[in-house]
Amino acid sequence: MTADATATWFGAHLLTSAAEAGSRTALVFADRSWNYAELDLAVRRTATRLDTFGVRRGDRVLMQGSARPEALITLFAVTRIGAVLVPVHPQVTGGELAVFHEETTPRATVGDEHFLDAGPARDDGMCFRLTWDELHPGGEAATPAADPEPPSGSDVAVIAFTSGTSGRPKGVALTHDNLYWSMVNGLSLLPVGEDDIALVSTPLAHVAVLGGLPQYTWARRGTVVLAPRFQPDLFTDLVRDHRVTCAFAVPAMAALLAGHPRFTSGDLDTLRWILSGGAPAQSGTRARLHERGIGVADSYGLTETCAGVTYSPLGTTAAVAGRAVPHVDLMVADGAGIPAPTCAAGEIWVRGPSVAAHYWTATGLRPATDSQGWFHSGDRGRVDAAGRLEVVGRVKDTIITGGENVDPAEVENALADLPGVVEVAVSGAPDEVWGEVVTAFLVSDSGEPITLDAVRTHLHGRLARHKWPRRLCVVPALPRGATGKLQRQRLTTLLDD
Repeated sequence: MTADATATWFGAHLLTSAAEAGSRTALVFADRSWNYAELDLAVRRTATRLDTFGVRRGDRVLMQGSARPEALITLFAVTRIGAVLVPVHPQVTGGELAVFHEETTPRATVGDEHFLDAGPARDDGMCFRLTWDELHPGGEAATPAADPEPPSGSDVAVIAFTSGTSGRPKGVALTHDNLYWSMVNGLSLLPVGEDDIALVSTPLAHVAVLGGLPQYTWARRGTVVLAPRFQPDLFTDLVRDHRVTCAFAVPAMAALLAGHPRFTSGDLDTLRWILSGGAPAQSGTRARLHERGIGVADSYGLTETCAGVTYSPLGTTAAVAGRAVPHVDLMVADGAGIPAPTCAAGEIWVRGPSVAAHYWTATGLRPATDSQGWFHSGDRGRVDAAGRLEVVGRVKDTIITGGENVDPAEVENALADLPGVVEVAVSGAPDEVWGEVVTAFLVSDSGEPITLDAVRTHLHGRLARHKWPRRLCVVPALPRGATGKLQRQRLTTLLDD
């Protein structure tokens, strides 16, 4: 496969950079670095290994989405041969993995031993398991004798799971075109250049990695520094040691960084700006970053929109998500589905080539948009006279905690059989660091008190840790209307009782 600057399949930008700027540093992790030529070679070798194991065009490969270089290399290798990557959160449990297997019927599962052991046992010979070491062995590996035919733009490249309103995760079918146009959109408004060094410290299952800042940086032939996890001291060390200029951070990460004792030290002097996504950055955090000389680009986007569809300028101090990118139509719709007046709140609808058209299910593709191509986000927002979007709430009840989506119904289902519980409801409570924290409201018939530790022990192995409640409120009754329907919007008022 030769480099083609006009190619739009996912990863073509990496191939072009390897051909034209192979000696530039592309990726840094711990004490190892790869230039563009070396990274592309690793991708080609992994593609060969996948082919050897029987992965073919259209096959799904379920992968542990940890922040490690093997995951990035696997991402590019799987999509380059026309297969479909299914990255999942590294904290996923066996029950959740079973859902992903059921929906996608993967040909292969890739991860560490713990991840593979947590998955459902398969004895039908249809799905094989590969550890990272098996897929990325040491030493030399032959490259393909013939380059594969590039995928087409309409081919599904990634199935990214996100929480749904039914309590069952939904697989968003992102095509090569979706990922390409997301990259075009991001580069149109964000100041990413070839001299930028971008720090990424979020799991690689996050859409902000699949279609966000790392891809923008590689398209500009900059350098990506990958952190194994987010921790303020480690983040600061990496900025200092690698002279990082920009970073992606969900609001919780930005808040922890801004409140850290080393925030005012010289260790962060090279950091020019942070891309914030997953939820609006808190005003106090934004002000501290601006005072420190670190700009904040707020964004609005979802898995279904393949990362950001709006970005705010770095100098903006207002709590707005910015203007829509060039190749996206954005509408705030009223209850009748027509544009709401300026500054009036309504549901945010999005349409464009970066928006996924379908969800992937075990029974086939299911539409994600209406007949006119609009994706109905379930989020509430308003657009001001300057065309800037402000997100003011959600029509749906999905909790966004630390940039991760949590569906209340999924947590409620997992808590329903907790001993002593008669009724359960889950909501998000405002939090300065996390944006929202998962909060459980329980009605109990037990004489013994139910503790938060007991709730978390019950959820261990059932749900990923970021879905566990951080607050617990035991109440005599849940707020319900005349018809008995739960009034979820009243739940947080119980915290003050």
